[in-house]
Amino acid sequence: MPVPHTQNVPRSPHMRRDGFDYMREASVDPPVTKESLSELDLNRIVSDARLRHDLNFEHEIMFRPNTYGVRGLRKKQEEDQYFEALAIEIEYYLTRHISYPMSPSRESSVLMAGMRVPMFPLEAARRLSRMLASIRDIIKILVPAAKWQAVDDQFDTDLRMQELEHGICNIAALIEWLGKLLLCSCSPMRDPLVKAMMAKTQSAIESNDVPQLVDAIKDLFAVLETMKLDVANHQIRYLRLYLLEDSIQYEQNQILDRIAAGWSISHERRWFEIGYDHPENEDGFLMFKERVINIIVSHTRGFPSTFTGDYDRLYALQHDFRLCHYHAACVATFRTTLQRLGWKGQLSFQSQVQCMQNIWAVIAGLGEGFKFSTHRAVILQIAAEALKVCGRAAVPDYETQAVATRSLQQALDEAGAVKSRVWDELARVVHIEAEIIFDMTPLAILNRYDPGPPIPGEDTRTKELSLDALAKRAAHVIVLHWRVWAPILYNQPAPGTVTTVASATVTPEEEMAGRRRQRGSASSVKVSKPAISPGHGGKHRSKSASFSSGSDLSQTSEYASAAEYSAEEMAGRQAKRPSL
Repeated sequence: MPVPHTQNVPRSPHMRRDGFDYMREASVDPPVTKESLSELDLNRIVSDARLRHDLNFEHEIMFRPNTYGVRGLRKKQEEDQYFEALAIEIEYYLTRHISYPMSPSRESSVLMAGMRVPMFPLEAARRLSRMLASIRDIIKILVPAAKWQAVDDQFDTDLRMQELEHGICNIAALIEWLGKLLLCSCSPMRDPLVKAMMAKTQSAIESNDVPQLVDAIKDLFAVLETMKLDVANHQIRYLRLYLLEDSIQYEQNQILDRIAAGWSISHERRWFEIGYDHPENEDGFLMFKERVINIIVSHTRGFPSTFTGDYDRLYALQHDFRLCHYHAACVATFRTTLQRLGWKGQLSFQSQVQCMQNIWAVIAGLGEGFKFSTHRAVILQIAAEALKVCGRAAVPDYETQAVATRSLQQALDEAGAVKSRVWDELARVVHIEAEIIFDMTPLAILNRYDPGPPIPGEDTRTKELSLDALAKRAAHVIVLHWRVWAPILYNQPAPGTVTTVASATVTPEEEMAGRRRQRGSASSVKVSKPAISPGHGGKHRSKSASFSSGSDLSQTSEYASAAEYSAEEMAGRQAKRPSL
C-alpha cells in the first residue's frame, strides 16, 4: 500500500512545537542495533568472566535486557525520545506537499490540519534511513546467509528513502514480507509477537495513525531483540557444562591479566592476614571462612574488591542473616513474654509455629521501610499471641507491651546472646558444609545446592530462609572464592610475591591435594592459560582500594544475566523476598 497523501493524514500529538527539542536531543540510532546486540554474540558470551562465575550458582541463567536502576530509567527515557523524534520524521514524509529534493540547508514547511508550521532542516531527518539500515543489519545476524541478498534487496536504504520522498513506498508489502521471514526464523513461541506486530502495522497504515505505526515499530525492535536473546540463551544452555567446568581457571587467568596490568590487591591481602602469620600449623582456609562469616554477620556495606562477582550474593546473605536473627529474637521475646505472664504449660510445636507465622505476617506487611527494630506493630502482635496462649484478652495492656518491648530490645542487641547463638550456629554449619563440598566439582556443588525448579506445591519459603540454607549458600561462595584466589593471593608466602605468580603452574585439583597434605600451604603458583581468548574486561573494575560498595557495580552493558543485579534491583528483590 503506498504512503497516504497529505490530506488523509490526521494531526498527531507527536507534531507539536516542542518537537524540535526531540529532533536535536534524541539519538539518531534506534535503541536496538547490531552493535548493542553484539554483546550477545557467542565470542562475547564465552569471554564473559562474570557469566562464567554466575553459572556456578544457578542452573537456568538467561540474558535479559538490563532495565533496572538508574541505567534502566535512562535507557527508557532515551528510547521514548527516539521514538518521539521518529514519529515527527514519519509525519514529515507523510505530509510533504512538494516532491523535489531539498537542499540540506533549506527549511521546508508542511500543511497540517489547515495550518502551516515551520519544519526542521532536511539533514535532521536522518533517523528513518538509519532505522532501516539497523533493521537490515539485525535481520542478517538472525537469518541464514542464503537469505541475506533478499534482505539487502528489501531494505535497500537509498531506494526506500527515495520511495518515501515521492510517496510511493509500499510499507504494507515490506512489513508483510518481513513478517513472513521472521515467522520462518524465530522460535514458534514468538509467532504471536510477530503476528501482533504485523496486524498493528496494517491497522496503522489503513487508519493513517502515526502513533500506532510508531508503536508497531517499537514492537518490531522488541521482536528482533527477543530473537537475539533466544539465540544467546540457547547457546548458554548448550555450552553451560563446558563454561561451568572451566570457570575457575578462566577467572584466574582474567585476574592474572589484571594484576599484570597494574591492579593492586595488597589491601585485600592485609584484610586476609589480620591475626594470621602463615605458621605451618595454621589453616588458611579456616581463617578465610571466618573472615567471610564476619562479613555476613557484621552488615558491613563494603567488601574486598576480590568479591566483585559476589557482591549481590553477600548482600543477600547479610539481609537473610538479619532475618534469621530477627526471627530468633521474636521467638525469644515470645517465650520470655509467656514466662512473664506466668505461663507454666507446654506449648506444642504446631502452636508455636502458628504463633510465629502470625507474627511474621505482620513483619512482612510492614513493607520495604522496615528496619528490624522494636516496631510497635510487631510488639503488639507478639504480646497478643502470648495473651492468646494464656487464655487472656487479645488486646495487650501497657505492661505486657512493655515486657515484650524490653525483651525484643535485648534479643536484638548486636552483642547479645541471641545473635551470638545464631552466629555460632551459622559458623558451625558453614564449616561443615565447606569441608563436604571442598573436593567436589563445580557441577556437583551446583546440583547439591540448586537442584532445579521447585516441586509444584512445595513450600520453599522456610527452606530458603532457614539458617541451614543460609549457611549452605555462604559455604558455596566461600569454597568457589577460595579455589579462584588461594593460589593467587591467600596462599602466597609474602606480600612481595603476590604478583610473581608466573613461576609455576598448578590446577585446582593439585591445589586441593596440596591443602589436604599440608593446610595453609605457602607455595607460589600460577594457573595455566586456556585456549579461549580472554575477551573484554569491561564488567570488572580495576580498583586499588580494598573495599568497594555495591553502587560501584553499575553495568555498562545493555544486557545482564539473570544472576547479575544492580544495587537498586537487589534492594527490591530483598524487600519482596518471601518471609518465614
